[in-house]
Amino acid sequence: MPGIYNTVTSKRTYYFVVWTFRFRSLIRQLTRLVLRVFKKKVLVVFGMSRSGTSMLGTLLAQSWSSVYLHEPEVKLLKVHYEKNGDTADEKFWDFAHQQVKKDFEIHMMVSIILLSVLAAPFRVRTICIKPISFLDIMQEVSDALPALRILYISRHPAGRIDSVLRQWKRHENVEKVALQKIEKLGRDWGQTTSEIQAMFKTHPNWQWVVFEDLANNPLVEFRKLYDKYRLRWDERVQAAIEEKTTEKDGDFYEVQRDSRKQADKWRTALTEEQVQAIRKGSLPFNTNLYESF
Repeated sequence: MPGIYNTVTSKRTYYFVVWTFRFRSLIRQLTRLVLRVFKKKVLVVFGMSRSGTSMLGTLLAQSWSSVYLHEPEVKLLKVHYEKNGDTADEKFWDFAHQQVKKDFEIHMMVSIILLSVLAAPFRVRTICIKPISFLDIMQEVSDALPALRILYISRHPAGRIDSVLRQWKRHENVEKVALQKIEKLGRDWGQTTSEIQAMFKTHPNWQWVVFEDLANNPLVEFRKLYDKYRLRWDERVQAAIEEKTTEKDGDFYEVQRDSRKQADKWRTALTEEQVQAIRKGSLPFNTNLYESF
């Protein structure tokens, strides 16, 4: 819904985040109150990049009473980046992941949720937000706003890394990636996944979603999620999900996919040496999510 998205990603919202940062505790309390009074469900989808977060967020918001906000924090972080005197696009993600302080990220996420609830029309009962840059504050955001429904989506490390490699080839013309770098990607996946698994032990209300399950049985698995979160499921929702998961693949960043071809695509796309490098990086973390990884 453009109106809500434009509201929470405007420069005015960025200045709201900056101006209220010193009062972040008060804003947090206000957001809790607004969530309680407005009685809107807020689903927050977390996951590593190229793990199916866009698919999960988009398809959870197919009901007429739901709305999906795609990475609203990225536009605000880009304003923050420029305000810090930088304009080089290639350095933005380094800035976003390494230089922005956690307290500021948490306050920005809380503010996004507050303003999205206030801006949503009455008919919108569920707001689904995917903040791809804020995986590192998943626990803090959940603790700040206990009413949020937190979903985390995982993907097979080889499937996720195959997608990352294709992304690099598309944007950076990288044809060949050293096995050491691929091993590091596997290590990053293993470390992140094991850390998230530890968080789940203290957050039983969080929902762990598996990309391969959604890809192989989209109607069955999404129906389970709709039922769990009491989202309206009807013929229109079913048709929309079926269309977006069975037709010809869309552009690289589009949700439109023949989903059943996505789960094991890596098996023919990666070489045995690449798979072994991923396994070498991820296996020591003992996630036990995927056999031999």
